[in-house]
Amino acid sequence: AFGRKHAEDGLIVYVEAAEDGAAAICRNLHGLRLAGWFEHARAILVGRTSAPDHPQLTQRDAVLDALGRLEVPIVFDMEIGHVPPQLPLINGALATVTIDGATREISQQLN
Repeated sequence: AFGRKHAEDGLIVYVEAAEDGAAAICRNLHGLRLAGWFEHARAILVGRTSAPDHPQLTQRDAVLDALGRLEVPIVFDMEIGHVPPQLPLINGALATVTIDGATREISQQLN
């Protein structure tokens, strides 16, 4: 419902692995994609993780396998999630993401 209501604003979806391994992340993200969670996304932010890779699947490859076909920018290694330093993100806030080489900035605004 939130995605449909705010689709015109351009949704930025953020995810992180916590401590799930790459195979679980791949499975979970496929499930979320099939359920429509990324339907209105204009970008996906992926938090850094200390979770293990799978012998045949890295965390990055797991995300790309599940979400790469969405044709939206996917930004990896963001300072969100369980690995310090952590930037708190506010659900429902208006946000702008700027990527310039290795520099990544997020500004949030509450209305």
